[in-house]
Amino acid sequence: MAELQLTHEPRSAAWYLDPIRQLRTLWRHRSLTWQFAGRTIQSKYKDQLLGSAWSIIDPLVTLAIYTFVFGVIFHRGLPEGTGPEGGIARYALEVFAGIIIFGVFREMVSAAPTLIVAQRNFVKKVVYPLETFPVSQLLVSLFNLGTGLVVWLIGDVIFTPGHMPSPYIFLLPLVVAPMALLSLGISWFLAALGVFIRDLRSPVNNVLHMLFFLSAIFYHIEQVKEPWRVLLEYNPLAQTIAAARAVMLENRLPDWHWLGATALAGVVLCVLGHAFFMKSRSAFADVL
Repeated sequence: MAELQLTHEPRSAAWYLDPIRQLRTLWRHRSLTWQFAGRTIQSKYKDQLLGSAWSIIDPLVTLAIYTFVFGVIFHRGLPEGTGPEGGIARYALEVFAGIIIFGVFREMVSAAPTLIVAQRNFVKKVVYPLETFPVSQLLVSLFNLGTGLVVWLIGDVIFTPGHMPSPYIFLLPLVVAPMALLSLGISWFLAALGVFIRDLRSPVNNVLHMLFFLSAIFYHIEQVKEPWRVLLEYNPLAQTIAAARAVMLENRLPDWHWLGATALAGVVLCVLGHAFFMKSRSAFADVL
């Protein structure tokens, strides 16, 4: 276990909002962050017959289900030319790409309200950098994205014989990074609020369910008519999914303007979310 460094935190707002100090604190506890993320991943598949193989099997089953639904059941109901190159299997790959990208945000935000409550022993009995829990959860979510991406690549090769993945796919980390920052900032806010508001998870899950259908996973932004299209054009999740499809399926560069704006918003949310969490943590032990 890495060494923990204790400090007496001043009360000034500038101290809490200092991004350099925030980064130094997170970097100092990076070993603990990785350890907790690894333990979370291992515990998910502990005592299961196939163990970590489920990290591949689960998204593979999901991909097969969407291929069956859109390729067999709804084949006649879909218009000709659905998806790139008019392929139903290709459309299933589009949907699956949107699901695994959105999954990073969904896993982060849905876990945040109970993240600290579920680890109350660390709050009460152990001096522990609680602010690293959302970062560890982000690492877990990115691991799940990675396994989903492996399955997506396998599906792309199987369903589109002779087609090679776009070289632009190597830009995917740059596409996902701004959304990851947004997710982390929101997670710090919700993790702190979840200590004081125990029923926060239900409304958060309802919002996530709404965003799932408003983030252009099953369709393209261009297919939505005005005036409703503006809801998606200013939705950073929809823009991130569109950018991911651009580099994964459409062999073109993403919209750097939207990614830059999302990254800027993500940095601001991270600074504010971390400050809010650190300001609130002194009351965690009393509440729990």
